[in-house]
Amino acid sequence: MVRVAVKDGVVEKLTKIVGAEYVSTNQADLYVLSYDLTPAEPHMPDILVLPKNIEELKEIVKLANEEKIPLNPYVGGGNIGGLAIPLEGGIILDLKRMDRILEVNDVDMYAVVEPGVTFGHMKRYLDKNHPDLIYTYAFSPPSTGVITNALLQGLDNLSYRYGAASAWVTGLEVLLATGELVKVGSCSVSNTWHALVPMPEIAGLFLGWQGTTGIITKMAVSLWPKPKFEAGLNFQFYSHQDAGRMFQAVARTRVVDDIIGTSFDLNKLSFLSMNGEKAPIYPAPPRNPEDPVFGISMDVTGNTQEELDAKINVINKVVKEDLSDLKINIPEPHPSMRAGFPMQALGVLSSGGGLMWVGCYGPISKWAETCEKGCLIEDKYELCRGAYARVMNEGHFIGLRWMIPYDKGDPETVRRVIEATNEQLDLVLEMGFVPYKTPVWAVRRLEELAGPELVGLHRKLKKLMDPNNILNPGRWGAPA
Repeated sequence: MVRVAVKDGVVEKLTKIVGAEYVSTNQADLYVLSYDLTPAEPHMPDILVLPKNIEELKEIVKLANEEKIPLNPYVGGGNIGGLAIPLEGGIILDLKRMDRILEVNDVDMYAVVEPGVTFGHMKRYLDKNHPDLIYTYAFSPPSTGVITNALLQGLDNLSYRYGAASAWVTGLEVLLATGELVKVGSCSVSNTWHALVPMPEIAGLFLGWQGTTGIITKMAVSLWPKPKFEAGLNFQFYSHQDAGRMFQAVARTRVVDDIIGTSFDLNKLSFLSMNGEKAPIYPAPPRNPEDPVFGISMDVTGNTQEELDAKINVINKVVKEDLSDLKINIPEPHPSMRAGFPMQALGVLSSGGGLMWVGCYGPISKWAETCEKGCLIEDKYELCRGAYARVMNEGHFIGLRWMIPYDKGDPETVRRVIEATNEQLDLVLEMGFVPYKTPVWAVRRLEELAGPELVGLHRKLKKLMDPNNILNPGRWGAPA
């Protein structure tokens, strides 16, 4: 039996606001919004609504406050953490119709976008209209929302240079739960969106909060000049310790644009799947002891071929001198993959319908030990080794996650995935890492560690920003 939490007449009122074709209570429509790729418990929404503009959005928020109905912001629903599942039912507020790129400033290098703009939209628009500028890409499909990824503090192919995506936000327009529309940053007092500073930095009331404190209606994000010359380098390692040394050594040179690494097992299965070969991933096939353990890829760019060559020579010098005992083969540079969307490979691997992860940010000094222990947990549960790492903010911290494709229709596999990821969460917390894009089950663990003072502050802020607790309830700042 589907729980209906909305009052009589609400559907009719929503229909008047957005039009009948953009409101649905069809169970088939609602069902696909009740779950994701993870084993997170499904929760059915009651109504799907797709507003087109801020005026419609304001009316929906006003109605939700009057009727005390949960509002759950939604764009692509692809996040691997249950973050778009409506924990308390109510309205799914699908923002994909609000998909305009409102401004691109060539000189000040920023773009202002609405919440429905995806990485695919941004790349296509810049390639056509501003070919000398680039945004980044997330390690996720092109349908991922630009604003969503920034709000959730995600990582991208420029995170080595600039950190998490929330650090690239230069302005916000936010519809508060109480109905006010506010701007944050330089845009609040001028007609430019160039920076959050030197205004009081209240963007932190929204970044990282998973949509529980306001609905972002516009966001300005930094753009960068498109590199004229670029190349990629790939290295293979037979231990996580050796890969960790490479991460640290190259990060300190500051000559690369991106450094990522992936478990060799996952790379191999991705390659097989993308070439049409069967890739048995659950349970994981036996590991070949002669295979490498981990691969690291780097993107290097330059304004001239000479600058590019000089940067590559710096990396080669590090390999020959600082890491000479590792006997690393120096690869030939190849075309950079920075313009691609590599996460599409995992779409093939998740043919069983399931994809789970524990993702975290933490100290690069603890990466090798943490990564290896997390992979051993996957071995224990007969799961494919799926570690992925990205050096962040020029080596000041590192992103680490284990991506586990699995057969969602097999209860035994689901059990193993849940147990493995619980152990991995224990591991990362013990090693000083902090989960990001945090699912509810991990939020509750972090609240235990943080203590009652910080949890109390979160609840006070949530109450202040959302007095009727309508915005994505049950997550950060959830009432006791």
